[in-house]
Amino acid sequence: MKNHLLVTITLLTVLLLYISETFAARMYLENVVRVKGQEATTIYGYGIVTGLNGTGDDPRTYGMAARAIMRELELSGLPRSLETSRTGRPVSVEQQLGTARNSALVKVMVTIPATGGRDGDMLDCVITSGGNAKSLQNGVLSQTILRGPLPEAPELVKALGLAWGKVSLENEKAQLAGKIKNGCRLTADFIHPYVNEGNVTFVLKEEYANFRMASAVAVAINSFANEEAGMGNIAKAINQHFVVVKMPPHYFSNPSSFVTELLQNVEVTLQRSLPARVVINERAGIITIDEGVEMKPCVITHKNITAEIRPPLQPGEIEINPNQFIDVDTETKYAQFLGQPIINQKLKALQASLDAVRIPPADIIQIINNLERQGAIIGEVIRVE
Repeated sequence: MKNHLLVTITLLTVLLLYISETFAARMYLENVVRVKGQEATTIYGYGIVTGLNGTGDDPRTYGMAARAIMRELELSGLPRSLETSRTGRPVSVEQQLGTARNSALVKVMVTIPATGGRDGDMLDCVITSGGNAKSLQNGVLSQTILRGPLPEAPELVKALGLAWGKVSLENEKAQLAGKIKNGCRLTADFIHPYVNEGNVTFVLKEEYANFRMASAVAVAINSFANEEAGMGNIAKAINQHFVVVKMPPHYFSNPSSFVTELLQNVEVTLQRSLPARVVINERAGIITIDEGVEMKPCVITHKNITAEIRPPLQPGEIEINPNQFIDVDTETKYAQFLGQPIINQKLKALQASLDAVRIPPADIIQIINNLERQGAIIGEVIRVE
């Protein structure tokens, strides 16, 4: 017999409501913005994986994508510098690959974190097949030049990293994609600039990006600058995403101190009229729920979970039997008929209850999806990658 876990939201909801009224109205700047320029960067290149046991490419049946990769390799000059014939002449990519299906054309990608990187840093590589190989299992990547994300003329291409090493498959079902742990050595410094002509730009995080919030951020920065630091009005909301801040001259020699001071000390008042939002990153298993997101009364089931969503208890009201099923929809309609105010449960309280009994984030996301399909979520649901 299938066991059901009944999630009842009572005292926990009251505590969360109290906490949200006390703290959620104000947040520090670092909670609602990021610094423009501090973004991850991807460098890439095309190379050859060798050592495959008959599972590599057959150049005789290459398509357009593989031929484009071959052209990239030829322009880079790298294959010719690695292998030459006995006569000393350059060896073409096709000659290197041969017809024994022991080598494969691949694309190599490396992500440099938002914090940047230094010449000599070792980073992980992601390897994907670009030809018609069957598997990259046990393959070894020959030394591959990596360059920036923007195209350049061949004579201007600068090596930003070098990648090589044994390819490991992380998923047995994905035989054409793998990783090389610490397989890339950066050959240049990556220091992401965040000061442009004396200005620093703050980018509102997606869940807060709207004109009213951008204006509130600018007002909060100017208030802090005037009252605490005597810097005057230095912030201006450009649109719903960007707030540009003019850095005072005495910070030019230490801009990180200026940015840190604002991020950690400026308090932003959240606008209560903003639409309450749920932001879901299903791939990463991350859920962000505004305090204002509510749920209409309903009953939801998922796997071994049964959650009965009912209006929270009023002060002095006693839960007679928490396990007794109540037709919440009928109960709500009756309360409306009597003219009583309807108070809905907060979605954040449901998340906290599920977290308390160690329900995985993937299951919580599915429950939220089910609630949305029922039309039971009072708020906006946003999905990001």
